[in-house]
Amino acid sequence: MKKIYLLIVSTFLILASFNSVSASNNKTENKVKARCFVSLYGGQQTIVYQIINEKRFKNLSTSLTNKTVMTTLSENKQKIYEVIECVKNDDPFTDNNALAVEKVTAK
Repeated sequence: MKKIYLLIVSTFLILASFNSVSASNNKTENKVKARCFVSLYGGQQTIVYQIINEKRFKNLSTSLTNKTVMTTLSENKQKIYEVIECVKNDDPFTDNNALAVEKVTAK
């Protein structure tokens, strides 16, 4: 009986250690909040908010072009025609139109 108990306990400990090793292998990457000033198909301009991995930030403007996203302008998804500028959430826009649109855009 003691051997069965010892076998069950050792199996539990081995499985628990494998679980903790696999959890530590899933490294959490740094997430960044970003906002992009974009032109939509139809001519409207708006700010699009994204949460992405930090290393994908430099390619964000190219990855958003021709993507369909939710905006504050409509309840439906809209397609992005052109990304004018992307900045991290703490950084200010350099484009004057982006600053003006940001003032009136709901967050």
